[in-house]
Amino acid sequence: MKGKTTPPPASPFFELRIGGLRMTIQQAPYRLLAVAASILGPLAGATWLAR
Repeated sequence: MKGKTTPPPASPFFELRIGGLRMTIQQAPYRLLAVAASILGPLAGATWLAR
């Protein structure tokens, strides 16, 4: 009898291990990344060009 095979678990988007602390993000927070890029990009450009 052939059973259903389960796919292997997906690798996490981000994994951080420091000592006993372990933080794992399974999916990328694309909306948060887009908002951060739209705010930080122009600020970084203005800072760079102001020199």
